[in-house]
Order: sequence, then C-alpha cells, then structure tokens
Amino acid sequence: MTDREAVADAVDELVSLLDGDDRIAFGEVGGVYRDASEVVVTEEGVRNASEFTTTGVWCRTFADGAAAYRFTTDLSEEGLADIVDRTVAGSEGLAQSTPAHVDTESTHRAVHEGWAAESVTERDLDEKRAIVRAAAADTETTPERLRLHYSDERSEVSLATTAGSVVRTVVDRADADVTLVPPGESKVRRHVGTTRGAQLLDGLPEAVDALDRDALELADAPDGGSPTGDAVVVLGPEAAGQLVHELAGYLAADIAAFRFSPLEPGDRLTDAPLTVDDAVEPGSWGSLPYDAEGRPTTPVRLVDRGRVESFLYDTAMAAEAERSPAGHVVPAIGFEQAPRIHHRHLRVRPGEATVDELLADADLYVRRFGPAYYRDQFERTQRDGTMPPSTPYAHDVADRIPDSAEPARVALPVAEGFRVEDGTLGAAVEPTLSWTPETMATIDGIGRAPREVTGVASKHKSRIPYAVTAPAIRLEAPLRGRE
Repeated sequence: MTDREAVADAVDELVSLLDGDDRIAFGEVGGVYRDASEVVVTEEGVRNASEFTTTGVWCRTFADGAAAYRFTTDLSEEGLADIVDRTVAGSEGLAQSTPAHVDTESTHRAVHEGWAAESVTERDLDEKRAIVRAAAADTETTPERLRLHYSDERSEVSLATTAGSVVRTVVDRADADVTLVPPGESKVRRHVGTTRGAQLLDGLPEAVDALDRDALELADAPDGGSPTGDAVVVLGPEAAGQLVHELAGYLAADIAAFRFSPLEPGDRLTDAPLTVDDAVEPGSWGSLPYDAEGRPTTPVRLVDRGRVESFLYDTAMAAEAERSPAGHVVPAIGFEQAPRIHHRHLRVRPGEATVDELLADADLYVRRFGPAYYRDQFERTQRDGTMPPSTPYAHDVADRIPDSAEPARVALPVAEGFRVEDGTLGAAVEPTLSWTPETMATIDGIGRAPREVTGVASKHKSRIPYAVTAPAIRLEAPLRGRE
C-alpha cells in the first residue's frame, strides 16, 4: 500500500469510527500527503537544505455541545481509535455553557487541483538551493546579518464529514521570509508567499532586490529619533495592509464573542470611502478553494464605504448571528494545530489621492510596521494562549473578563518610517503608533496604487496564512517613543 492509499484508508476508517460513536454529534476528518522542502541561507552561505514527505490525519469532533481537534501521524487502527477518544474527552472536558451549532444537513462534494501551473515538486532540491543562494548573494547592501528562509509544500488534502461531505484539494504553497540587517541599522524584513507553486522561485530574486533597495534607502537616511504626540501619518501600501489586517482581526466573530471588539455590523468606522473585501484570489498565499469545514470560500464585503457590513464567521457563530458562513475557518499551516476563523485575502478599494496629496502637511510616512502588541493583558493572554476549536467557548471566556480590561488597543512599532518635510521623505524614525478601531475615523485620504503584503498570523497557537492588497492611507494617530 502506498502512503497516499494509507492516508485515504485512514480517513475512511476515521469517519466510520466517528459515525459509529454515539457520543459524537458531528465530526470532520482530514488527511494530508505532503511533499515539502526547505532552504535556509545566511550571510555565510547555505545553512540547510532538506526535503521530506509527511502523512497524517486530523479530526474535529463535536460532543457534549463542544468541539476538540487532534492531529496524528499514527495511521494504525490503535492510533485512529486513540485520536477519537482524545477528541471526545477534550470536548466533554470543556463543560461549555453555550452549545455549538453544527450543520448536519449540508453536504459538499468537490475536487480542486490547485492554482499552480508548475508544482513545487517539479523543481529538484539542488535547483531550489541554487536559486535561493543566488538571490541572497545578489545584494548591494553588505549586511551584518542576512537570513533567507525558503519553504514549500505540495499537499494533497482530503476532507470528509459525518454528514457526507467529501472535498479533495491540492495546495502548492511556497513562501520566503527574508531578514537583512545593514551595518549599524535596524533590520528590514519581508515575507512573500503564494499558492502558485514554483512561481515564487522565479520571482524570488526580484523580491530580495526590492528588500535590498529599501534597506539601502533606510541606511542612507539620517537618524530622526522617535517623534511623539499626535501626528498626521501616511501609511504606505504595505503598512496600510498591516493595519487593515489588524482591523479585520476585530471583525472575526470569535474575537467579538470574547468582547475584545468594540465593533458591530452597521457601525460607521469612518466618513472616508473605505471599502474592504475579504476575497478569494486564485493563487494568493491566503486563499483556498474550501475551508476546514468543507465549505466553498466566497468573497465577503467587510467594510462598505466606511461602514462595517459583515463579520467573519464559522458555522456555529453564523448560526448565532443568523448569517451564512462563507468559508472563513482557515486551516493552520501544517494542520497540526486547529483551524481558526480568519480572513484570507483582504482587498482595500483604491481611492483618488495622489502621493503628493497624501504627503502634503503630513508628519510621518510609515513603510512597514513591526509585530503588533496588544496592550491589554487579558486580551493578549487569550490571543496568545491555546483555545478549543469550538468558538462558542469564547462566551465562557468573556464571562471572566475583568472590569479593568481595555481591549482593542494596539501598539504598532514603526520598523521603517521617515519624517515628512515639505512633502518629501526625510530622516528615518522608529516611534510606536497607538491604534484603536476608532482611529479609522480620522482617515482623510486613500491612495491610488495598491500593493500586496503577505504574512503568517498566530491565533491561539495556530499559524494562519493571510494576504492584504491595499493602497496608501492617511490618518491621524498618537505616537509614542520606541517601545
């Protein structure tokens, strides 16, 4: 029996076990056969180059009104029986006060062969190593430190449910995380990713070259310190994308159930014509044709001309809100951790403002932010901690929220920023921008030219891919010193 056949048999066996277990109201089973490779290059050369094949299965079961998720590489009968017992025990152990709603009627049957014209498996490891090494070596900057981490995988994924859904997909995912530290300067970091397979290898030299140019510009700028106080800030397209990524996090139904979000559908964010869609872009790093519940992924308008139009839901939270789920239960990279409600590829509609109009009378231009920091300790702890894959459990957590909690206050450290002097970029600065969703009310300009930013978000220990395409945005925000 081949490894692929073993995975298929394990999925069938696991569905049968769930179907025959009276403790389980509903179950989802997935199997994956994955060919992957990895190349790591530093300023000293190739540090690692490897390729490997993995197989595994996972299941999410609903029992006693709650859900639990487990992944295993043990495809034996004993291993499959054990994963069922552990998920049931996990569900029952939650003692969840609000039972989860599951859809036991809808069935989905589909096959999707992915968006890659050329799979990552069609390039051998030696060719990948040579491309990554050459891209890292071709920089004008002489870095103190450089690290280029390239990884790819071709995953053949099967999903089946006890309601009869069967979905089979192929994901050809590749990404690169590049960090460059010029002499005496702050590090410059970029992520690029795609589900178009080997296409990323062809574009990698250009991506590293763009990073190199940004590092040189930052190194050539004089040090402008860390300005503080209220400021007119122009967010470049990539920084604007990072900000909209944070905004969309507060439009997830589970985050709202935690009482971390001050927003509701129908709320007005801004008088500016800000329109944000969560799209399904073929080949995007964050897009998949079906989500972890087996539902087709469909576009959703989150913000329409400044007004919140919709949240992101799974089946359980959509039932509570009397809305339709649109495929927002995103599998974690690698499948070892539970899927989470998350956006896929956010797209911000361009505006009419020119670059000169945005920079006029501005104080600061931000090209990139560093990782966000959630100021409220309770919110930060819940976001960083492990959570069950049963979103109504958020209501139980919300009942424990302290009166002193002040969620939805985010510190965004400026990683690449410049003072604006007479409409032109000047000295390099690294303040921290204080942001809340209410900050969006100060938007008074949206640029014309969008750019894409990709990344990997950590939500309750699950690593979730996402992408944002956004133009520059101008707003007002308070600045603090470097934190």
